[in-house]
Amino acid sequence: MAQLIYGIHPVQEVLKSFHLQFQKILVATQKPHRPLQKVLDLANKRQVPITFTTKETLDQMVKGGLHQNVIGLIKETQYADLGEILSRWKEGRTEALFLILDGIQDPQNFGSLIRTALGCGVHGMIIPRDRAVGITPSVVKVSAGAALHLPIARVVNIATTIEALKGEGIWVYGASGEAKDLIYQLDLSTDLAIVIGAEGKGIRPLVKKKCDRLFSIPMKGPISSFNASVSAGMVLYEVIRQRYIDNNPPSPPSV
Repeated sequence: MAQLIYGIHPVQEVLKSFHLQFQKILVATQKPHRPLQKVLDLANKRQVPITFTTKETLDQMVKGGLHQNVIGLIKETQYADLGEILSRWKEGRTEALFLILDGIQDPQNFGSLIRTALGCGVHGMIIPRDRAVGITPSVVKVSAGAALHLPIARVVNIATTIEALKGEGIWVYGASGEAKDLIYQLDLSTDLAIVIGAEGKGIRPLVKKKCDRLFSIPMKGPISSFNASVSAGMVLYEVIRQRYIDNNPPSPPSV
């Protein structure tokens, strides 16, 4: 079964990933502008078949999505398993960094989370199989193709998976608005998995009990919590700050 990837930038990013197999690319204009022409040139370089069709055909395929006159058909994305993402971490020989999403249902949030996670060097993402959004064409588009580069494991039971991570020596920290510890008070330089809860609901009680520590993100004003993707971005960049910037401060300017 083929998966749709649509939009100039997402299709271009996926074309750069040589481990993904395209079936073909559909284009709805005979006179592509410069950004689209770059996509077609890359497709020709990779010997991906290009078929010209109508805008109406693409409209029907994406069902209201913004395709920008181009759709790519690739083999359906395969989820990783837990063993694969653990192996990816061990092969890299760096401190572990995993992101666990406990029931994210909004595709926009999920796509943004994937893009941020990939940019922050997350070794893999873990999501539940039920009551959560998966890798869909809209998620791939929002993530700008990052969903096809970051290993994502879809598991039956998040709580059981957390126990498996602990068995590998990985600490599990969960984001919780009522936690007394602030994210800035934690040592994030160790092997780590971060748990982010669902929009409006947070981490489920059983999953929360499995976490080694809970933390909150300080905020002011009448709003009680940040958007899930915003929260994850702040947490992951605090990890980067502690692991890399604090240990490798920039050199002072020469005079």
